[in-house]
Amino acid sequence: MNRHLTLALTLTALTACGKETTEDPAEHACENVGVTDATLTAAADSASAPALDEDVATVVTLTDGAAGYVSITVEADEALLLFADTADVVTGLWDPSDADILPEGGPNELCAEDLPEHFDLDLTAGTYLLELGPAAVSEVWLMLTPAEGHGHDHE
Repeated sequence: MNRHLTLALTLTALTACGKETTEDPAEHACENVGVTDATLTAAADSASAPALDEDVATVVTLTDGAAGYVSITVEADEALLLFADTADVVTGLWDPSDADILPEGGPNELCAEDLPEHFDLDLTAGTYLLELGPAAVSEVWLMLTPAEGHGHDHE
C-alpha cells in the first residue's frame, strides 16, 4: 500500500477516535459484548456503590445471594440505554427520591442471544442506584450508553 495512503488512513482513524459518531447504540453494544474496559464489584449497600461509567464495557462482580448496587450519575437530563449480557440480573433502578423507576427490559434485537436484556432510561440530573441480583450468576457484563450517537473509544 502506498505510504501516503497508509499515513492518511492512520490519521483519519486516530482523529475519529473519541469524537461524536452516529453509530447505532444497539449495534455498538453488540460489537462490544464480551469486551471488558473496566471491572467493578457491586456494593452490598447503596452508600458504597461504585460508579458505572457511560460507554464503558464493564464486568460487575455480583454479591453472592444478595442484591448489590452500582451508581449512575448524570449531569443533565439524558436518554440512556443499559445493556446486560444476562437477563433478570438488573432488578431495580432507584432515583434520588428512592423510587424504583426501572422500566421493563427486553432483548437487544440486533443480538438477542448475546444481549438478552436492555433498558431505555430517561434520566434527569442526579445519582441513581442500579440494583443487581440476587442472581444465579457471579458476574454480569453491562454497557450504559447514550441513546443516540456516542464517542467511540474501544479498540
